[in-house]
Amino acid sequence: SLGLLERTLPRARVSVPGPCGRRTVSTTRVVGGKDSELGRRPWQGSLRSWGAHHCGASLLNRRWVLSAAHCFEKHKDPSKWTAQFGELSCRPTFWKLWTFYHRFRVKDIVVYPQFSGTSLKDIALLKLSSSVTYNKYIQPICVVASSSEFQNKADCWVTGWGHIEEGQVLPPPYRLQEAQVSIINNSRCDFLFRRPGFLSYDPDDMICAGSENGQRDACKGDSGGPLACEKRGVWIQVGIVSWGSGCGRPNRPGVYTNVSRHFNWIRTLVDWGAGSLLGR
Repeated sequence: SLGLLERTLPRARVSVPGPCGRRTVSTTRVVGGKDSELGRRPWQGSLRSWGAHHCGASLLNRRWVLSAAHCFEKHKDPSKWTAQFGELSCRPTFWKLWTFYHRFRVKDIVVYPQFSGTSLKDIALLKLSSSVTYNKYIQPICVVASSSEFQNKADCWVTGWGHIEEGQVLPPPYRLQEAQVSIINNSRCDFLFRRPGFLSYDPDDMICAGSENGQRDACKGDSGGPLACEKRGVWIQVGIVSWGSGCGRPNRPGVYTNVSRHFNWIRTLVDWGAGSLLGR
């Protein structure tokens, strides 16, 4: 089991003091994906260093962003990072001036204390220097204390601006890619990665998802982005793109940090403000 039983989940342990996980538009590291549409993934962020996209991220509330710890192994100085939201392209044209109003300086980078550069505990929080203004293209995603009910769920989504195949970068106009993936149960994931030379799969800290035939997966450049599942019209972030054995290979699903395993750490750090629904 990954935590609380399903019957505890309807108590709405969500990530912000107000609605989260909602989108107003109803309509790849991602392999086998398709172009997204503006507003379909309004929590999706692009973390940028030296002006270029480096990792994905997700918006938790107006000041806090969730990503992967390994994104910051080389560059830990917050002043070198910005977060972009509300854009389909990770390389918008210079003439699209309003893009720069959707980029936010990073004030603090908080890497999970037990992260040691391996695949374990691959989670980080970023505090922005100023508050994000919500609109129909920028909204927060929910996090919950248990992801057990999402085991074997076949209609979750991974999003990102990463490679579309191993060694093949996302072509212009660099639009956000999205791919539908299945969450694979822990015993199967453990079996698939229990091979010499592979990073170890830890079912207490990780989730794996994709398709066993390898047609849909995350890839280089998608790290830190969200694996999200919908429940009764609300989108919940279940995982963070972390690592994999290549991209889109048969029997090698992508591996994600299990967000619910770090729910209490997130709750401790993030200032949810008065009226928070967390823990109620």
